[in-house]
Amino acid sequence: MHDVYRQVYISDLLLWFFTFNLDKKKVTMKIVSYFKISSRFVRRIFFLLSFILLILSITILFIKILQNSSYNPFRTTTQNIPQFNAANRLAKTSQLTDDKENKSVKHELPLIYKLSSERKVLRALLTFYPNDQKDVFEPEVRWFYRSWVEMMTNESSLWRTDFIIYTTEYDPIFKNLDCVYDQIRLSYEEKPKCRIFPYIRIKNRASKHEPSSAYQIVNQQRSQLLKENLRDYGYIDSINTVFEYNSSYAMYDYVLRTDLDCFLTKNFALYVPYDNSLLVGHGGYSTAFNNKRLKRIAHDMNWEYADKNSLGSTW
Repeated sequence: MHDVYRQVYISDLLLWFFTFNLDKKKVTMKIVSYFKISSRFVRRIFFLLSFILLILSITILFIKILQNSSYNPFRTTTQNIPQFNAANRLAKTSQLTDDKENKSVKHELPLIYKLSSERKVLRALLTFYPNDQKDVFEPEVRWFYRSWVEMMTNESSLWRTDFIIYTTEYDPIFKNLDCVYDQIRLSYEEKPKCRIFPYIRIKNRASKHEPSSAYQIVNQQRSQLLKENLRDYGYIDSINTVFEYNSSYAMYDYVLRTDLDCFLTKNFALYVPYDNSLLVGHGGYSTAFNNKRLKRIAHDMNWEYADKNSLGSTW
């Protein structure tokens, strides 16, 4: 349809142009006799007008051709950007690899896994609070505590979520927040509580470090190796608390290990991992070059390599 229209338009344009040139002499004579000017000047004006009209016609034709062609530098396109809608609980895609057949299999996992409305659930939030950096972390722990309290207003009456903090001292801030000290959950019937457990940081440990609580298990040789090799790594205690304090959260159905510089939303009140799976965040902690290098080093040292990189601090 566009080709037919284009042919008609071109033929009409050429017919008009040549017809105009054929009648040019008659028009010129009338103008010369009426205005009493030279015919040469009039012809120049006609030539200039004809040239301008021709250029305009060619430009219009070129624009129309571009509009109907696949390549158009002037055309603006709109893209449909997928929107995340938590209210609709969109499905999350998880990709698993079958090493034997080397094929990718996709499974649709629900964003929020709904348990039976009659099921009782115990959850724990595991965090580390460095007492020697109170100026930074005290506001963070207060905001995290506030989000925990607000989240529980949307939580099922059958769910219990405790806020567990590993730290060196039982500071006044925790007393003001009504946190209990060195007490594990003994039964489901207990109300949700903030629980403080004593912990000595790796950099401050003695050569033969003893546990700070009956619920902490310390391997002295491992503790010494951590101090010798990782004492300057600022985040070692956030992970080591989970390793040494297994007895403090063993009674829960689900645990969330996270940092204090974040907060909980009301959606967490409905959340448990799908089919008891382990979920981790993803951060920009490495590069493709470093990942390949670590894999080679692990192979050279005969270590197992999970091939999982840039895991987030929340899991």
